[in-house]
Amino acid sequence: MQAQYINILMIVFLFGFMYFMIIRPQSKRNKELKLLQDSLKEGDRIVTFAGIYGDIVEVGTVTVKVRIAPKVEIELDRNAIRSLATK
Repeated sequence: MQAQYINILMIVFLFGFMYFMIIRPQSKRNKELKLLQDSLKEGDRIVTFAGIYGDIVEVGTVTVKVRIAPKVEIELDRNAIRSLATK
C-alpha cells in the first residue's frame, strides 16, 4: 500500500517537473514570438527561420514584403519571421 502512494507521488512529481522544465518555457517562447510577429512595422530589420536578413517594406495582415537586396523584394508569411536583427 505504501509503495503505491510513493509510485503515484513519483508520477505526479515527474509530470510537474516536465511541465515546468519543458512545456511552460516553450509556451512562453511561442507567446513572445507571436507578439513579435504581430508588432512588425515598416523599416524593421528581421531574420527569418531560414536565416534570411531583410528590411520590411510593407506589412499586410498575413504577409510582409521584405527587401533582401537592392531592388529585390520577397513576400513572406508573418510566421516565417524568427526575430528582429540587431543593428
